[in-house]
Amino acid sequence: MSDILFILEFAGLILEGFIMTVIMTFLGLAGGFVLGVLSALGDVYGGKFLKIIINAYVEFFRGSPLIVQLLMFYFSIPILTGIKWDAFTAGAVTLMLNSGAYQKGYFKGAIEAVFKDQLLAAKSLGMTFKQTLMHIVLPQALRIVIPPWTNEYVSLGLSTSALIVIGLRELTNISKSIAAQTFRPLEVYLFTSIIYLIWITVSLKVLDYIYNRVRIPGLEVTSEV
Repeated sequence: MSDILFILEFAGLILEGFIMTVIMTFLGLAGGFVLGVLSALGDVYGGKFLKIIINAYVEFFRGSPLIVQLLMFYFSIPILTGIKWDAFTAGAVTLMLNSGAYQKGYFKGAIEAVFKDQLLAAKSLGMTFKQTLMHIVLPQALRIVIPPWTNEYVSLGLSTSALIVIGLRELTNISKSIAAQTFRPLEVYLFTSIIYLIWITVSLKVLDYIYNRVRIPGLEVTSEV
């Protein structure tokens, strides 16, 4: 047992990598949340041209590997635009765009799950389109969407390991360095897997608790692209 405790010598590095992983996850989710909501609203209520643009964006980021997207934004975009950015910025932007494409589908399904009778009632009361969105549609949609949004949280959190391809020092990259330094890949990667497992499990328990407190009986999100 004492032999495996060698991993504690690298506790500082592992914590650094874990913090970076959490930061990138929440940045991706936050940016993706904004993009997802706006894209869903545009797809449901926008014109034909706007819908074409939104669907092209969604299809690209859902239809290509995250690793390819990371490589493109880190290496290709700076060459094409002349904009120089570091691995952190490139990774964050890519995760936001990727997550937004997935969250768009979740939010669209949640928005369309709101009973149409409520929209008609709001219109009959003289509420504007903006008021209906802010006071009727979005408050319910944000509660309905929690279960599928939870899946996105888990998926994105685990997908941050792909950031290793652009050299960002997140948990997987740090673990790779430690394994190479100690020649103990089994123990290092097992320990890393346990960290991911505990983090995701605790997060899911918290999100399940939140959903059970705010859920709307009888309303469930539908699967939507």
